[in-house]
Amino acid sequence: MKLFNTKRAAMDERIVHTRNMLYKEAYIVAILLCSISVVTKCIIYGLNIGSAITELSILFLTALYYGIRAVFLGLYSDEVEVHDRTSKLSMNKKNMIWGLGFGVVMATFFGIKSALMYGEGNAQSLWYFILVFFASLMIYIPFFVGILAILHALAYKASKKVIDKDLDE
Repeated sequence: MKLFNTKRAAMDERIVHTRNMLYKEAYIVAILLCSISVVTKCIIYGLNIGSAITELSILFLTALYYGIRAVFLGLYSDEVEVHDRTSKLSMNKKNMIWGLGFGVVMATFFGIKSALMYGEGNAQSLWYFILVFFASLMIYIPFFVGILAILHALAYKASKKVIDKDLDE
């Protein structure tokens, strides 16, 4: 009956590759549908996070799952090494650029929001924008750059450790 047969039969590499390609396409379609649903709900219901919590959790959890699995399979450090060989910018520099970008976007958002909500007149609105923008830059840029750099370093180290352990065996 062999219900619990752990031995796998040899499979054609083309079939495995095609199946993996289909899984990837299905994943991309699911992520696109979740993203479209989030945007649609934000347009219809406003920026209410409660209306799109299911889609946002699906997007977040799938990204988290992929990241964790890539680290524990040793794939992350290989991806970083291949990326660093083929790209002009290393992964560390790209993480710093993304952190700077997130910080500038957040600072701009909060600066515009405070200028529109609390500013009375052009001069006061400009002053509030500049004040909040630079204060937010000082807060968010080190935060985002630090978080991305620390997560990258920890994931790379753990992934390298998995690869070294596999090579020793």
